[in-house]
Amino acid sequence: MHTISRMARRAIFFLAALLPLLIIAGSDFWNASGYVTDSEHSLTALRPPAGAMQTTEEQELAFPADSAGFSAYYRLMDEGSFSLDKGTVDGYIFSPISAGDTGVRTSPATLVSIGDNYTVARVSLENIDDIVSTVNLYYDDEGWIIAFLPNGTASSQIWQARKEDVENPRVTDIALTTLLDTLNVVISEALEKTAIEADEPDLGYYHWQFPTADNFLMMAVSRQNEGEYPVQFSIPQSLDVSEISATLWISQGVNVDAPCARIEFDEADLIAKQCEKGIFSSIVDLSDFESEGAHSWKLVQSERNEGASGGLLMIVYSESSS
Repeated sequence: MHTISRMARRAIFFLAALLPLLIIAGSDFWNASGYVTDSEHSLTALRPPAGAMQTTEEQELAFPADSAGFSAYYRLMDEGSFSLDKGTVDGYIFSPISAGDTGVRTSPATLVSIGDNYTVARVSLENIDDIVSTVNLYYDDEGWIIAFLPNGTASSQIWQARKEDVENPRVTDIALTTLLDTLNVVISEALEKTAIEADEPDLGYYHWQFPTADNFLMMAVSRQNEGEYPVQFSIPQSLDVSEISATLWISQGVNVDAPCARIEFDEADLIAKQCEKGIFSSIVDLSDFESEGAHSWKLVQSERNEGASGGLLMIVYSESSS
């Protein structure tokens, strides 16, 4: 049985799965007093947005499936039918941010492509310590709203940490993601409807390059001083891993300098040491990855006790059919 260091007491796990077949830090982890401040579970599995793939503009597929990676989607219903006022959304997301705007956008969206019935744009969002995250956004007049990362981008970049304290973070909810924020730019900001939450039953997730993947797991830790948080886990033979990725953020706050931090995976640097405020991501090379047996990852903060850092590991996987 693997154990977890008491230094990892701020770890939190979010599962969008048929609850976990992954074994994390031993079977007694969830009840290990003092190790975890909170935990979030979701039974929402990865699934394709049925119907969105058939949305057309002049008989051509409007959604850029070939260039899309990890995504979140929602279909909006208005007055009993699936629809969306595309003109209102266009007018909002491409307009300058007005004084007193309480939304999460940091600048007007960038247009990628547009048709009579759909729009694809790039949206910049506020993340922790005024760091900017970028998400692609698709929406159409049949009610489909899809927030997605570009193909080849680490899925772990969906981490949204803007609610964390930049000096003393306590990771208590990683169900909030940049993808969910982007969906709500359309739903609650542009259309002024009730924002959807992470546990919304009709909120779906899908990886466009791994269509057989049906689950994902996120593990996050944070630090506000020098040291490290190690996490051990194992992957049963019954799982097929499609992607493992990590994201690191470094906050500076009001300090003169930001701390240095890095993320290790199986004792090797996955994200090399960074010493400036920002968000950094990397994908594990699975060509040399042996899924069986124990694995570990850790967030290491060094050199300065000013500011803070956070690390997230994300595994996209499916149950093997063999």
